[in-house]
Amino acid sequence: MTVSGGTVAVVPLRDGVSGKSRLAGELDPAARRRLVAALARHVVEVLAATPGVDRVVVVTADVAFVRETLAGLLDQGGGRVTVVEQPVDRPGLNAAVDVAREEAVGNPGADRLLVAHADLPGLTAHDVAAVLAAGAQVVVATDRHEAGTNLLLVPAAGPPFRFRFGPGSRAAHLAEAARLGLRTAVVRRRGTAADLDTIDDWAELPRDVRARVRAAVGHPLP
Repeated sequence: MTVSGGTVAVVPLRDGVSGKSRLAGELDPAARRRLVAALARHVVEVLAATPGVDRVVVVTADVAFVRETLAGLLDQGGGRVTVVEQPVDRPGLNAAVDVAREEAVGNPGADRLLVAHADLPGLTAHDVAAVLAAGAQVVVATDRHEAGTNLLLVPAAGPPFRFRFGPGSRAAHLAEAARLGLRTAVVRRRGTAADLDTIDDWAELPRDVRARVRAAVGHPLP
């Protein structure tokens, strides 16, 4: 599929305090904060290095934490990576993506929005490129359970696509695309399927990815 304009990648990120609570049995709060930061930085670095991604917008209610996490990246490439603050009166993941879309639509040339979760430790530029090249207007990169949405590619403008992140989001996003009459594709790749929320998710990660995460967090995860 030929794309005439650019793609803006969006990474929603809450904060360094509340994230990864389901790993509390393995990591103390300080280690979980380092984990959130390490995963988010990895995802942003991969997106920024992928040809076809014109900008990366990180949406957060905790701007100070994100600026600390992305130190150095925000000063490179003339605004290629930016941070947008999520208003307190618009909480939640779906609202965060809506905020980013509003910012992206105001950017000349942006015609696609690529939403990426911030906890994909095995994500590579090849994975992102596969989503961009899937040949559909709406592309869902599902999680390893075939139920969630870890990356989502949608038109940036036109009739508003209603984001449905949460339980069963893969089916919900495909249904939303059908409602709008948009062509869809589902992408299944190791790097897009493996998020990290639980110790079971950790066990499913490749050995080299786990080693990299351990080094970044500074904690002897199992």
